[in-house]
Amino acid sequence: MEAGTSGRNELRHESVGLPQVLFQSITHMAPGAAIAFSIYLSIVNAGPALPLAVLLALIACTLVAISIGQLAKEMPSAGGLYSYVARSLGPQAGAFVGWCYLLFQPLVAPLLFLIFAWVTRDVVFNDKHGLGWHYSGQWWIWIVLAAAIVFYLTYRDVRVSTQAGVILGVFEISVFVALSAWMLISNIDHITIQTFNPSHAPGGTYAGVFKGMVFAILAFIGFESAAPLGEEAKNPRWTVPRAVVLSAIGVGCFYLFCSYAWVVGTGFDSFTKTATSAANPWRDLGIVFWGGGWVLVFFAIVNSALANANAGATAASRVLYSLGRNGLLPRAFARTHPVHKTPHVAILFQTVVGLAVSLLLGWKYGDLITGFALIATAVTVVVIVVYIIVCFSTVAYFGRRADWHPALHWVLPILGAAAFVPPLYYQYFPLPPYPIRYANWVALGWLGLGVVVVALLPKRVLANVEQLFVDAPPSDEELPPEVGWIPTPAR
Repeated sequence: MEAGTSGRNELRHESVGLPQVLFQSITHMAPGAAIAFSIYLSIVNAGPALPLAVLLALIACTLVAISIGQLAKEMPSAGGLYSYVARSLGPQAGAFVGWCYLLFQPLVAPLLFLIFAWVTRDVVFNDKHGLGWHYSGQWWIWIVLAAAIVFYLTYRDVRVSTQAGVILGVFEISVFVALSAWMLISNIDHITIQTFNPSHAPGGTYAGVFKGMVFAILAFIGFESAAPLGEEAKNPRWTVPRAVVLSAIGVGCFYLFCSYAWVVGTGFDSFTKTATSAANPWRDLGIVFWGGGWVLVFFAIVNSALANANAGATAASRVLYSLGRNGLLPRAFARTHPVHKTPHVAILFQTVVGLAVSLLLGWKYGDLITGFALIATAVTVVVIVVYIIVCFSTVAYFGRRADWHPALHWVLPILGAAAFVPPLYYQYFPLPPYPIRYANWVALGWLGLGVVVVALLPKRVLANVEQLFVDAPPSDEELPPEVGWIPTPAR
């Protein structure tokens, strides 16, 4: 039997280290695609105060990352956040977070399939800076291609998908940092701190900044995706917490740097109008500042979309696997491939859902960006609720322990939960225009339906929610060394 596995329907234990786990989170955040599209959606509300919205999102997400890191040290599990909440607040709360996962994690891949198709079509369709292929229906070809690439990476081996994440992540970050630095150097006389003044947001108040913060938070979603690798990471009690916190802070600083350079490079006074009028603003910035080097920006965004879809599918399949193993989904989801040791049933399901959603939205909204914005809005609302619940889980879990630390286990988690209240409030008051408003109702409906579903779950199912499989191997007396070790439920 191959080292690192213990038998049928087991993941490949001790198979990935800190770099791979760290970039699982980083690529799930999709630094390149996020700065080009997620944060792009914030401009309408935040205007040239965009860096302030990003800074607030960085602070909020770092506080949550610290809370997640504290829980990850205690409970390595493929269930990730829903396992942490189950152990902290009870099986009903854990099942509710698992329900939330069923919306936002499987939707990460189709979100990125749409970006991949949009960016590729934009370049291929373009006569001046592209191939000039004018087939208007080509978008579905790029969606299918993206889905096929991601399926291969996730189906084959967790080591393949996570190693690909490291390579792809380094490339996209390098390109955007280099272009941003070039823009700042080229506009050294226009450096200003007014980008952090909320009075420059449309309306002149924090309301625009908080509404812009919603899509800045979208750019951060994924820093927690290292958590579902708790059963495949080496020394997960050490590796996973560091990956979660380092990815949130590191990529957050990247967003802050790039968004500031974006405002300065575009022009502070004309930023909102210029940035929102461009079909692909970062490609245009690449043309202005690098000439033919815009191709690197294009490849960085496309690469980022694929890397993010890959990381999202990896995290989603592990959560589906864990939910199937614990009885919240059909047991078939708990099956793993006999050779690759990947949750192949969950991956197949994730691929079918991703294709169906992206193709349907691409057909309904031909510009693709509208479909992206719909998924992004629904996902962000649900994720904010999950982050708030996780913060309170940290308070509840460590509040029962003798090693409770007031700042680490009480002050920071409560501040983290509070930081997400303003953007959540301003997402509904006032409501965004249609069709984006549909996404608000979908998110609210999913959360409400989750409460009902959890209330109706049989006790025998809820009894399995708290079951965790952790990294502590049994002693030599319990299991012969040559057999390997079987993860046991946490005591």
